[in-house]
Amino acid sequence: MSRKICFTGGGTAGHVFPGISVIEALCSQYNYKKEDFIWIGSTSGMEKKLIDEAGIQFRGILSGKLRRYFSWQNFVDIFKIILGIVQAFCILLKVHPEIIFSKGGYVSVPPVLAGKLLGIPVITHESDYTPGLATKINANFSRKILLSVEETRKYLKPKFRDRCVVVGNPVRSQFYNGDPAKGLAFLGFDDKKPLVFVVGGSQGSGEINQLIWEIRKPLAEKYYVAHQVGAHSTIGISDMPDYVQVKFIKDEIADVIAAASLVVTRAGAGSLWELSAVGRAALLIPLRGSGTRGDQVRNALYFKEQNAAAVLMDDTIKSQDLLAEIESIVGTERGRELSVKMAQMAKKDSASAIAYQIVTLIKKD
Repeated sequence: MSRKICFTGGGTAGHVFPGISVIEALCSQYNYKKEDFIWIGSTSGMEKKLIDEAGIQFRGILSGKLRRYFSWQNFVDIFKIILGIVQAFCILLKVHPEIIFSKGGYVSVPPVLAGKLLGIPVITHESDYTPGLATKINANFSRKILLSVEETRKYLKPKFRDRCVVVGNPVRSQFYNGDPAKGLAFLGFDDKKPLVFVVGGSQGSGEINQLIWEIRKPLAEKYYVAHQVGAHSTIGISDMPDYVQVKFIKDEIADVIAAASLVVTRAGAGSLWELSAVGRAALLIPLRGSGTRGDQVRNALYFKEQNAAAVLMDDTIKSQDLLAEIESIVGTERGRELSVKMAQMAKKDSASAIAYQIVTLIKKD
């Protein structure tokens, strides 16, 4: 009997790192080994690099974007999706895993559909407050639908709600053990001023980058500023010692967040739950507008409703308004309260809860 488990998902680090956390839980608690796992992802996504670094077998397939609006690209992508299903079918037929765990993203749909054709049970997990289109499709073929928060259940069709289990969103164990001293040392800072960490997600954010660039001088007068700009940033290069730019922080990210008094960030689910694990005040600038389904807006509002984060999301945000909001949080009672509430959002056993659901379904099948 095969002991293989197939993971699928990708597009952003937020779809990959939680899955890696679940794999770590399966290895530590149920005696699985890394060679027992295979990850099916996109041939063009960032997941291949992350999965390879984690020591897990990766297989790439074509994946088309699932758009809810008219685009000529839809006609091309539908063929990519069909070919992706064929590729996934061939991979799964050869490996024949005991179960497929979907972490979401467009690339997860072909393996889930192929798994259904092969009779392989599927579990899908949704990180966001509102389910994405991939999750809504995958829900039709999933034995269990795992949610980060209870409120997400109401956004699914009634026939799916009995299959839902609230497990939180898993984060890497390192986030519960962040070392502020190591974070400051990595950035080249001491502890004489508070640290403001700015990050626009794993791929950066043009909006946040430009806003921070415009107020970098007054920020750096009061605080140390660490700015993750992304690999394709077009803003200027750092021109002052207390304002440091980095392309992407991977292994040291938990230490940097632990060192920060405030994190200015988008509102991707992965980033939010990582912040909750560390327990740091956050100022959220969610991705919004016609180019998004609004998932980050709902994520941000949920954390704001829990008094766990501050939010700026006007159509046009002025840099001076951002500066004023940062100053109202760093070193203030408001900032301390946000940190406490953010820490209370954490669900430390999330990866273990998901691992339990996977193993339980394998035993039942």
